[in-house]
Amino acid sequence: MTADILSKVEGPRAGRLSRLRARHGGLRPLLLGLVLPLGVIATATLVRLIVRGDPWEMAGPPLLWPGEDDQFPLGTDALGRDILTGIAAGAPVSLLIGLVSAALTVGLGMTIGALGGYYGGRVDAVLMRVTELFQTVPQFILAVVLVAIIKPSVATIVIAIGVVSWPPTARLMRAQFLALREREFVQAARTLGMGDWQLIRTQFLPNALPPIIVMSSLTVALAIQTEAALAFMGLGDPNVMTWGGMVGAGQQDLMGAWYVCGLPGLAILVTVLAFNLLGEWLNDALNPRLGER
Repeated sequence: MTADILSKVEGPRAGRLSRLRARHGGLRPLLLGLVLPLGVIATATLVRLIVRGDPWEMAGPPLLWPGEDDQFPLGTDALGRDILTGIAAGAPVSLLIGLVSAALTVGLGMTIGALGGYYGGRVDAVLMRVTELFQTVPQFILAVVLVAIIKPSVATIVIAIGVVSWPPTARLMRAQFLALREREFVQAARTLGMGDWQLIRTQFLPNALPPIIVMSSLTVALAIQTEAALAFMGLGDPNVMTWGGMVGAGQQDLMGAWYVCGLPGLAILVTVLAFNLLGEWLNDALNPRLGER
């Protein structure tokens, strides 16, 4: 009897894994969505531990091409700063901004969406009007205005990205809560006398979190892009080396020394791609309807 129970439990899991493999043409592309983001984070950490120089130091002749001097494997910029050291120093900053901004975005969006979806009525109406107000202004323009008004810094950029990026998460969370309000298990828990917080914590959140987790990985990628765009426009923290700031500083040499912009831009591209693939992987792994297809 125990074997029958185990087979029933393991059967759906094995079937889902088989469907995931079939959908992505094998297990390797599927695992890429998980391995690549972890590889990016590990590589960024390892490179920074190995390359400990000052990214602002004028270490060599200006505009050395990659491979031209063994001392500067990725070349130098117009001021003679080592590009490898800059990329290594900018990696933790860009990743930190992306992760913390995403956490702030998800926190705000989940709170507002959960309150609106759970209580409904006037609470939902007021919160959704606030959400629509933020959505009427393009996110990047609002972020530019916020950073320009306040002194540009890492904290300012994180707050600005979080403030402008939460509405999609709030709408998704609200939709999840609205769909769960009338479910039988929620009604049964309410009948048993569970309070609002206990209902939200034990019944709503566990069932509403999977799509939010997927969106959070995509939010990290969007935050890294937004920070890079702000730094490119000169609205980054002038005291902190970031990939976007390196791209912005090298734009004047784009025609004659494209690598000054291209190499940090490639780092941004790979990182954003990694988190997008992670979002796709999480969507396939957590999608409850995958087993129906």
